[in-house]
Amino acid sequence: MLCRNVIVQRGLLAFILKPQTNKVIKRFKAKFKRHTGKREFKPEGKSTESLQKSKNENVVRTSSFSNFVELCVISSGGPGTPKSVILVTTNGSFVFNCGEGTQRIKNVCFKKFARIENVFITHKSWDNLGGLYGMSLGLAVAGVGKVTVHGPVGIESVVQRKAYMMLYDDIKTKLDIGRQSKAMTGFSNPDLSIDYVPLLPEKKEDLYNPPKDQESSSPLSQQLLSFYTPLSDPDCTYAYIIKPNPKNQVVNYQKCIDLGINDVSMVKQLRNGENATLSDGRIIYPDDVLTEKDIARPIIVVECPSEDYLYSLLRSEKLSECQGDYDDSAELVVHMSSYNMVNNPQYQQFIQRFPSSTVHMFLHEKTSNMTSEGMIQLQSILNMVHSDIFPRIHMGKQQMDNYQMENYIMAKPFMRYSYRPKLGISDELCIPDDIGSKMFTKLSNDEQFMKTVTDYKSLMSTKQLENNKSQYPEVAFLGTGSGFPGKFRNVTSFIINIDEDTSILMDCGDGTINQLYMLYGDKTDEILINMKCIYISHLHADHHLGLAGILLARKAALERAGKEYTKVYLLAPIRIKRWLHVIIDKTLHMKYYELIQLVPNEAFMSEHYRPADYKEEQNQALCQTVLSLINCKEIVAVPVNHYACATGVSLVHSSGWKIVYSGDTMPCQSLVEAGKDCDLLIHEATLQSDMAETAKELQHSTVKQALDIGNKMQAKYQILTHFSQRYHRIPLIEDNSSHKRFGLAYDLMKVKLSELSVLYDMINPLKEIFHEDIDLVMQVHTRKQNKSQLIKEISQSLSKEKS
Repeated sequence: MLCRNVIVQRGLLAFILKPQTNKVIKRFKAKFKRHTGKREFKPEGKSTESLQKSKNENVVRTSSFSNFVELCVISSGGPGTPKSVILVTTNGSFVFNCGEGTQRIKNVCFKKFARIENVFITHKSWDNLGGLYGMSLGLAVAGVGKVTVHGPVGIESVVQRKAYMMLYDDIKTKLDIGRQSKAMTGFSNPDLSIDYVPLLPEKKEDLYNPPKDQESSSPLSQQLLSFYTPLSDPDCTYAYIIKPNPKNQVVNYQKCIDLGINDVSMVKQLRNGENATLSDGRIIYPDDVLTEKDIARPIIVVECPSEDYLYSLLRSEKLSECQGDYDDSAELVVHMSSYNMVNNPQYQQFIQRFPSSTVHMFLHEKTSNMTSEGMIQLQSILNMVHSDIFPRIHMGKQQMDNYQMENYIMAKPFMRYSYRPKLGISDELCIPDDIGSKMFTKLSNDEQFMKTVTDYKSLMSTKQLENNKSQYPEVAFLGTGSGFPGKFRNVTSFIINIDEDTSILMDCGDGTINQLYMLYGDKTDEILINMKCIYISHLHADHHLGLAGILLARKAALERAGKEYTKVYLLAPIRIKRWLHVIIDKTLHMKYYELIQLVPNEAFMSEHYRPADYKEEQNQALCQTVLSLINCKEIVAVPVNHYACATGVSLVHSSGWKIVYSGDTMPCQSLVEAGKDCDLLIHEATLQSDMAETAKELQHSTVKQALDIGNKMQAKYQILTHFSQRYHRIPLIEDNSSHKRFGLAYDLMKVKLSELSVLYDMINPLKEIFHEDIDLVMQVHTRKQNKSQLIKEISQSLSKEKS
């Protein structure tokens, strides 16, 4: 009775305890739901005109909306890293720009957003498109069947299926184009709508959108306008206006109780936007009982690729609609323009047109490139074990700018802007600038760790290293994992620094350029300029997907140094021409032969191994040029037991040293013969030794198989690499006292020939340090073995019953 009386009588609520009030409201809600038979309060039986009238009267909104909208910075465009953000809503995730390395960062820090089905590209360039291939491979594993790519005309050539099918034949994710017709100007789903905003070079802006006081009448203009829209122009770049749907107004039951409403039909009437009259004659309006109207201000993502587009940026009517001081003004603008562009006076004029309530977030090359806390922590551990072989990571610090204001923000990787709920900017997940010093302090206070390190260093002090203290050759590992980029290991790549002016890059997986910046910092340009050759062992994505990024970075380094561009010699399978045509010709808007001189790997094979359709052409002369460039007496390529076109290679320097690289392969006799008596064998060891059957299926080697090849080759020393990502910080290495001439590769490890002997002695200390990783891998492996054995026994039992 008390509850009923509370609903009926006004003012009595003030005398009821708070817990009792909550019960009243819950019962009132339940009564309303029982009466209407619905959980959602939506107008029923209203005509289109009536609904429109309700909308015009600013009453109940019936559109769908997302309770959660958050924009996260994947990477802010610091040296070697992409500019990319992800918008997360209750029902989906949307990526804006997908440069090289995006997949690794997303895998490590944004796992819960795996099912990305829409990617939006601002400008057609490798910086924005380079990560699409890696992303599609990762999403295929996550079970995403289709990714729709939205962006300028011309990205079709990059995302067409034939362009990336060559990476893996069984890829299951299809890349589609979001712009289904010339008339399409945007995208929408139940949570939000996204408008495409065209930005054109100045001359075309006047052609398509002449000033209103002088309509264009040239024949060319009329002809173009009859066939095209600005969005369909090949030189168009896109800005995006994101409009989250506003929250629906819902009934505030406390207000109903306070106003003395005791009839659920009246609540329904008010919910539907109609006035209600109480028995005492008072008129209750919908806004009296509904929650406050939500104002969903837009978010803008914009990139101005060059000064030619500033005119269009300033004239855009769609963008100007978001610049006034009213409810339609932008809440957040994400600027992906370069540092120099942002500081251009005309661009600053564009920024200043927004009201002071608009927040501006800048992603450009002056921001931080710290995107992997796991890598920093691992390198800190290894650095304390051996500071020369494992140098500290060069972490690009956030640089201050002259436009630092309250509503201006320099983006950092993993920075979040909480749009709904309104929590604003958070850098809680960002990697702190002092992480290196904090990690050092933490490790120094770990007694067990320090004992292991001290014991190892004491052992090293009693050993005498080789008399040859030459700085060169030096091998610097940039990626030591297989398949997909992982938290601690990027995909395959390493550099052989032959002398102070000459380097050769061996394989080039996705994100290699970022690894290069982390290893060399300010000296990266010098390394790129010295890079005379690039060797690609085969055409799997984890071995060549970073090629375009390296070529572009090298070109930019030469320009910054004021040097004339010199082609890099690319030693690769002849079939890479198809990939180069798609990536460089279509994406970078230049001919691939302007950047590189292709020399087929087949040219370095003996006639015995060359394919039947091999054509000599000018390859012999090119081979001599390559030998001269890197001061080598001999380069020998051999086919290995992996997928088509895979090769291993042996380099013999004029000073006498010999380094052999296996590429991806099963145990291979041709490699043994080519690498006889080498100083260093770098061999893949994808899986642990008791997984020979799995390794055979995947056409890879186990640790034991790789070591056996080194023994047969009589290699003086061996480094194992290309580990499966199941082994996080250390692969499983069984005790092998008969073979002490090998070591383990890690990302960002630099080792000279004179230092190789210390690597074997490092294995046991690393096992102690990473014992938890080993235990975890062993547990998982044991469970899988037990499961396989059980399935095998059941299968055998069923077979016996049938027979």
